[in-house]
Amino acid sequence: MNVCIVGGGIAGLTLAYCLSESGNNVTIVEKSPSIRTEGYMIDFFGAGYDVAEKLEIIEELRRIHYPIESLAFLKPSGSEKYRIPYQSLRELLNQRHFNFMRGDLEKVLYEKVRERVMFRFGVSPEQIQEDGEKANVSLSDGTKLTCDLVVGADGMRSKVRSLTCKDEKEPIRYMGYYTAAYIIEDPAFLEKIDKSFYTCSEPNRQVSVYPIRGNKVATFFLYRYPKQQGHVQKEEALEQLNENFGHMNWIVQDLLEAAKEAKDFYFDEVSQVELPKWRTGKVTFVGNSCQCISLLAGQGASMAMAGAYTLAKSLEEYPNDLEAALTDYERSLHQDIVKLQKSARRFASFFLPSSWWGIFVRDALTRVSVWPGVKKFVNFSTVRLPK
Repeated sequence: MNVCIVGGGIAGLTLAYCLSESGNNVTIVEKSPSIRTEGYMIDFFGAGYDVAEKLEIIEELRRIHYPIESLAFLKPSGSEKYRIPYQSLRELLNQRHFNFMRGDLEKVLYEKVRERVMFRFGVSPEQIQEDGEKANVSLSDGTKLTCDLVVGADGMRSKVRSLTCKDEKEPIRYMGYYTAAYIIEDPAFLEKIDKSFYTCSEPNRQVSVYPIRGNKVATFFLYRYPKQQGHVQKEEALEQLNENFGHMNWIVQDLLEAAKEAKDFYFDEVSQVELPKWRTGKVTFVGNSCQCISLLAGQGASMAMAGAYTLAKSLEEYPNDLEAALTDYERSLHQDIVKLQKSARRFASFFLPSSWWGIFVRDALTRVSVWPGVKKFVNFSTVRLPK
């Protein structure tokens, strides 16, 4: 089978790896000039961990895992409220958990597939047409790909989705938050923190800082914002960060100043994608283009890999019946994704409280969750791979 995957992120790379293992011819179309390196620290567990075991990349993931010592929660003044040993949190997931930078996971997957599939960097689809037997993808550089299946793995604002689901209503649900993340390369910042993940919270806003390899420091900002803004230029994003965090103490002023020079500056809304149908003709979707849970749920990368692996296995199960394969893929995961999205919406206000009382309750429950005798009652909303 000839497959065109639009999007060279985690979902697209995982799918390419699985399909190439089965002998399919795969082309990845990625609008960026290369794989992306920007992003933030992610928790990796659940179905994604299961996929990593099946793909035999656990050791590679172990090497990019960050050995954080603890999670430290701070008062607005910068003084410490409490600290939780990171190992205690991993025990809640039976040690089947990693944390690493999103870009590092993409590098691991890219190394697995770069010699096995065709990459078309710096181009994007302009038109997708079906002639009954094949799907024809016209690209922005004037070339055309003819394939048996087109997969939209191009994220929350999927170009494939906009080209093929024109009659569907807008599937993006804005959750009321914006986030920013960037890396500070000045080693002097390491003197201000130890090997822990620090979080400083106020109602409706919080900032996190943590050390990463190469004597660098990574940041993560999250705040409530009343309306969806569309694309935001870096200058405007920096203004919003200063408006929301400029009054905070600790090292926040230094972090905001460092943002001006950050090379890999990430800024985006926190939203979900609720797509009623994951397929149309010879086109289907995977990852955030159809099942975006939101970064607050901490399972985007994991479920992207789970979705890609499930799609590959469904295609393998029905090699001569594309419609049956795509139906099987959607039936296997769609309802679980809907449940995870509902859970993520409930969790959002807990993760970022809107009042001091909410912060007090969140902190109390977080501290209690790792107590002996309480751990066994803590339940993370996740899914396993479909059989």
